[in-house]
Amino acid sequence: MTQLAKQFIKEMNQPVILQEHEVIVTISIGVSLMHEGESSVDDLIRQSNQAMLLAKKTGKNNYQFYTKELHEKITRKQQIEWALRNAIVQDEFSLVYQPQVDVVTDKITGMEALLRWNPAFGVVPPDEFIPIAEETGLILPIGEWVLREACRQIKKWEKQELPKVRVSVNVSARQFKDKQFTSKVKAIVEEEKVQPCDLEIEITESVMLDVEGASQLIQELKELGVKVAIDDFGTGYSSLNVMKNVEIDTLKMDKSMINDVSENGRMMSLLIAMIRLGKDLNTQVIIEGVETKEQKEFLKEYQVIAQGYFYSRPLPAGRLQQVWEKHGAVLGVTSE
Repeated sequence: MTQLAKQFIKEMNQPVILQEHEVIVTISIGVSLMHEGESSVDDLIRQSNQAMLLAKKTGKNNYQFYTKELHEKITRKQQIEWALRNAIVQDEFSLVYQPQVDVVTDKITGMEALLRWNPAFGVVPPDEFIPIAEETGLILPIGEWVLREACRQIKKWEKQELPKVRVSVNVSARQFKDKQFTSKVKAIVEEEKVQPCDLEIEITESVMLDVEGASQLIQELKELGVKVAIDDFGTGYSSLNVMKNVEIDTLKMDKSMINDVSENGRMMSLLIAMIRLGKDLNTQVIIEGVETKEQKEFLKEYQVIAQGYFYSRPLPAGRLQQVWEKHGAVLGVTSE
């Protein structure tokens, strides 16, 4: 069957002349084999279709066999999708917070809110359920829940008279493209009675491939008073085009940048250049993935903000007391 699939792709790739134009066809093939007593014709069609969809995702002119492993992967995805639809109602989501600390003053300047999910069948990591939430559109109500919950936590910390910090919330490409996104942010900020400047919307460079659309939406958020951060800055090029049009509040450097500086002189030079670029643009610079004292000491010279396990792993708000005491202030009451 493998040879047959390869031959079929080869034959279909032969150029075809259509109205004096040469046309090349690409195909994706899904293959499902019938085993005695295991499958019906309907099952074969469904399985081969699922295999074909996977073949399309892995590139043009590809084929994919329906296997036990593929079956388990599809079943797992369906389980997660079904559970996600009830996760908010079942109160299965939670937020953890990772502090962002000024390397010079050693004080907390911000917190990044990170989504966690603990359904009945066990913890599911974000890199597994978020792509499924994006694909199904469930990321929209989930994203609203995250924004609202983060704003509520801002209010709790305010009532505890803790030092004023900015809370950043990651926003997916699907959310960012939602035409109602800005109005939803505005409504949540007003309903939860928080200062817009205490909330920061964090977007990745990949979200900004549509430069014009991204620039307009960022400008709308800025007009609300909400801060905007670019995550994984330096891993792409689209953010530079956006930054020509609007002011960005925070640039976050991916942890891969700091991981390699001790052994890679070119990476060190690149990181320093990017930090200086941020400073020249009057933008706060955050270095992610800071895990050692050596990394912290290296960054002191450049007066940046650091985030990483050297300071704290992401924790529920109610378990941040020691972090606040070391880098902020003493808690009088618990926040949860």
